[in-house]
Amino acid sequence: MGKFYIETYGCQMNVYDSHILRSILKERGWEEVNNEREADLIILNTCSVREHAEKRVMGRIWMVGRFRNKKLGIVGCMAQRLKERLLEIPHVLFVAGPDEYKKIPELIEKGGLADSLGYELYREIFPEQRGVSAFIAISRGCNNFCSYCIVPYVRGRERSRPPEDIIEEVKRLVDMGVKEITLLGQNVNSYRYGSVNFPGILAGVAEVPGVERVSFLTSHPKDFSRELVDVMASVDKVV
Repeated sequence: MGKFYIETYGCQMNVYDSHILRSILKERGWEEVNNEREADLIILNTCSVREHAEKRVMGRIWMVGRFRNKKLGIVGCMAQRLKERLLEIPHVLFVAGPDEYKKIPELIEKGGLADSLGYELYREIFPEQRGVSAFIAISRGCNNFCSYCIVPYVRGRERSRPPEDIIEEVKRLVDMGVKEITLLGQNVNSYRYGSVNFPGILAGVAEVPGVERVSFLTSHPKDFSRELVDVMASVDKVV
């Protein structure tokens, strides 16, 4: 296939999503490199939470344009917000929102826009993460629609992953040598799947053999329950 390089902007969820992108591309035969000059494909995984983040990405888009023989893809929250406006930039090949990463192999071939929103959980993808610490997304999207925040408009409505998928991913990461797990969500402590709520999945992850420490990002005060306080107080691995 070729070689790819991913540059990530923004929050921990974007870092995790870049791991998903790596898994998708490597499965199709692409090789990751750590230098944009060696890459055939450059992907910018973008952020829209602050104007400054978007300005940084726009600067990088024009800088990457000097590599005339490389493909450029824009993904993430800024891609979801600006959509066709980014495709108007001559050297941008494709634009994909956070729920469309499975379509990227197809977009690499034909270019264009993929921007549907609000359903994807990437259930069958367990991205490889090496090192002592790793992120796991347990939910995606947000239902709060705070007046100052763009997240629900670029990440979609809130949906939670099945607990068995989360525990399976934790076990796989432990097998890779991971000791510390950080659970992620745009509103992580509103997690609920069937009868399992956030305190339940937090305690469940801590029970996986080999896990030494569990933390979480980003929480909302309205979902900070007494049950969560009890789990944090009673489970030594939760910090």
